[in-house]
Amino acid sequence: MANETIFTTRKSDTVIEVMMQITERPLTELTHYYSDVLERRLSTRQTLHLLNAQLAFLATVFPSMSVVLRILCLAWLVGAVLRCRESLR
Repeated sequence: MANETIFTTRKSDTVIEVMMQITERPLTELTHYYSDVLERRLSTRQTLHLLNAQLAFLATVFPSMSVVLRILCLAWLVGAVLRCRESLR
């Protein structure tokens, strides 16, 4: 007679774990890359601040936006750069 064990997991927990694994590895690799470029050890949070500043910069210089959206993106850029600067101190 074979012993059978039934494992039950909630589907949402499994999906969340898979999504975490999918996003964690590229972010870790990017953190190592930025650490090598800046020649200092960075945390994941500092990497996210750098990414935010880069995205804000790209959104600011994107050519096909109205003036109002460019001003909003410029405010985003200034805030992102200040947070990034504070994070990297």
